[in-house]
Amino acid sequence: MAADQNQRGPGFGVATAYGVGAVSAGVLTQALTGLALLFYNQVVGLNPAVVGLALMISLVFDAFWDPAIGLWSDHIRSRMGRRHPFMYAAILPAGLFFWLLWTPPAGLSDAGTFAWLVVMLLAARFFSSLYEVPSTALAPEMAPDYHARTGLLGLRYFWGVVGAVGVSVLAFQVFLSERSGGLTRREGYAEFGLAGAAIIGLTLLISCIGTHRAAAAFAPPPARSMRRSALVAEVKVAFSNPNFLAIMFFSLFFAIAAGLTASLTTYFNLYLWGLSTDALSLLALPGLIASVTAVVLSPIVARRWGKMPSAVVLFALSIVTSVLPMGLRLLGLLPGNDWPWLLPLLFAETTLAATFTLMVMILSTSMLADVVEDNAVKTGHRSEGLFFSVNGLLAKSVAGLGTLGAGLMLTAVDFPRHAAPGMVSQEIVHRLAFLYMPVALVLAVLSLLCLSRFRIDQTAHQHNLDRLRSMAAADEAAGAPHVDAV
Repeated sequence: MAADQNQRGPGFGVATAYGVGAVSAGVLTQALTGLALLFYNQVVGLNPAVVGLALMISLVFDAFWDPAIGLWSDHIRSRMGRRHPFMYAAILPAGLFFWLLWTPPAGLSDAGTFAWLVVMLLAARFFSSLYEVPSTALAPEMAPDYHARTGLLGLRYFWGVVGAVGVSVLAFQVFLSERSGGLTRREGYAEFGLAGAAIIGLTLLISCIGTHRAAAAFAPPPARSMRRSALVAEVKVAFSNPNFLAIMFFSLFFAIAAGLTASLTTYFNLYLWGLSTDALSLLALPGLIASVTAVVLSPIVARRWGKMPSAVVLFALSIVTSVLPMGLRLLGLLPGNDWPWLLPLLFAETTLAATFTLMVMILSTSMLADVVEDNAVKTGHRSEGLFFSVNGLLAKSVAGLGTLGAGLMLTAVDFPRHAAPGMVSQEIVHRLAFLYMPVALVLAVLSLLCLSRFRIDQTAHQHNLDRLRSMAAADEAAGAPHVDAV
């Protein structure tokens, strides 16, 4: 990267602009995982398994475009830098297709509604990837330092949570509140979609403009072949890196569990805990609290104990915290829904679990950024776009399996459609919980085991940076193309 680039990371303004772009991903992810299944099942009337299938299809299609976007942005040479041509192109269509997702034409058959859902999901996810993959890949160049990149990525996750919490509050307190007609009012979802589209477009524009100058100052990459054989070889080398594989498989199992949990959380909140829409919006606030806490604590614990050991312990704590209230209810040890301390308990549990989980996500993403230099030492070139796109691709694709699993579980217990809260028997709800808990626990334990296999610590990372500088200096003296020094 450019020689004068601050080794400790970008200034506050650029870092904030980098983070703000994650609002759009937070809005899209929260809306799809928390509301799409509910809307198309309980309001539109599609079978939940069919909705889950549509969500999974859209994620699987990311297998075609995420790595292509990542590889292309690694190789491109332009006046705006490697990443921004893609980021700017995503702004308008990302917002447009988010809105269209929530406005299926009335009167469509089930087959027509399914087709509409699949097409809108594909478009919304494609343009989200067109921004998200290149934007996330800016982090290793913006913050070469081992700890500085943890803080930068923590800021990005903070803004992602702001987007997720904000869209939840908009949904449950404004457009879908009981005062506005409730969760079954179809028009409320269209209004919600329009507001979400405006937020997506505005935050993407702010992020692109705010990071434009810093990214354009990075040294252009050496010219590299875009022939298929060269690209395939580059992908093979990436998949041979054991540290990348540790993060990749962690993300894979974690994403399945996250997709399953996110898709069923609203069902459990409504039908197991009997919460109102006001209570649902209150339970969105722990995410905001957690984002602030996680951004502050993640660099501290990483400096004290290292990234991998900290992430492993925090993930174990998140597993225990997440299953506690539901486990107590299924064992008959938790009072009924009229217990006055139920909502405070759920609020505290959600805050702790979200804090632990978000810290793990920040640390694991920072660990992935460390893989970039580890791989560059072996190959002679930087592949941020490839690593972040492949890792994100697998996470998104298998998250669709989690959503599909949620739909299959709802079908397996004969969960009724158009069901008002309080009108579903607790036997059905408990059967759903008994299906969900063991699957989620197994996936979480597998994630934990994979994460523990990561081996790049601060000493190894600094050694990689020193090697890259030496390689760049030697190649420059010889007049040969070289990997960017950091």
